[in-house]
Amino acid sequence: MSKLSVIILSYTIDDEIYQMNCRAIDSLFASEEWGDEEPEVLLIESNRKVKYTYDSRVRVLVPDEKFGFHRFFNIGLDNTSGEYVAFCNNDIVFKKGWWSAIQKVKAQHPKFMCFSPVDSSYPMMAEEIAKGKEYTIGWENKRHFAAWCFVWERKVFKTIGRFDETFDFYSADDDELQTLHYYAIPNVLVTGSEVKHLSQVVTKKVGINKYAVTDKEKYPLSEYEIKRGWTWLWDDVRFYVAYQREKAKWGNHWMRKRVNQFLEKYPWLNVRPITKLLYNRRVNLFLAQLTRVADSSPVVFEE
Repeated sequence: MSKLSVIILSYTIDDEIYQMNCRAIDSLFASEEWGDEEPEVLLIESNRKVKYTYDSRVRVLVPDEKFGFHRFFNIGLDNTSGEYVAFCNNDIVFKKGWWSAIQKVKAQHPKFMCFSPVDSSYPMMAEEIAKGKEYTIGWENKRHFAAWCFVWERKVFKTIGRFDETFDFYSADDDELQTLHYYAIPNVLVTGSEVKHLSQVVTKKVGINKYAVTDKEKYPLSEYEIKRGWTWLWDDVRFYVAYQREKAKWGNHWMRKRVNQFLEKYPWLNVRPITKLLYNRRVNLFLAQLTRVADSSPVVFEE
């Protein structure tokens, strides 16, 4: 097995979260016969006020700066050395053989660099598992990828640079996927690699009601977005800000849909010069004719 570094992000606010951290760590070490290739494990703690003791094989890092999902993953990259890096939430449980399944696909396809395990309780991932394929390539969030656990070869960052730290929580997963697609890097869902996501345990404890948008004139939505039912963006101002940031960087929903549909029709064009070109606004509008995807809202994109 190749050397793996596992970065786990945690905000430990009570003993229940601490026990969840321990469960993730214990399941990781129990998931494989690691031998001499035992993973390097770095837990990055956001709560500077707590001190818990972990397995001696785990290193704990408490950054002296404000939490940001991508910011802390970048810190993790700087403080680990494995050839492969698993980026993980603390609310997952690793299943037996999850890592060896990824390594098996990698051995068969050496050019693959980015992998996602599955959680069979997620309906769209269950659909992919049901196809009976060992892996699927795709860039659809929650079907081919989930931010709670993904594994990238470290060398991929030589191509894409570091994680974009302006995405501090929401939409970070979408930015990760769009970045891979922009650089024509396959995102590989490995159906034999499974983890269980316990789903937003800390988020539910903290609660999001305090972030609800009350001044909707300050945080407006277009008529198009309201008709599409996207008023959920007002439930949490962090949702709203992340959505606008994502739209400014990658274009709106329809723009990204056109890119995906175009490449589904012409998969041989899924190469770096072409994918970068497709995110150009003028080229993308032309795709509406080729893919027959209508767009009733303006495209917002920074060229």
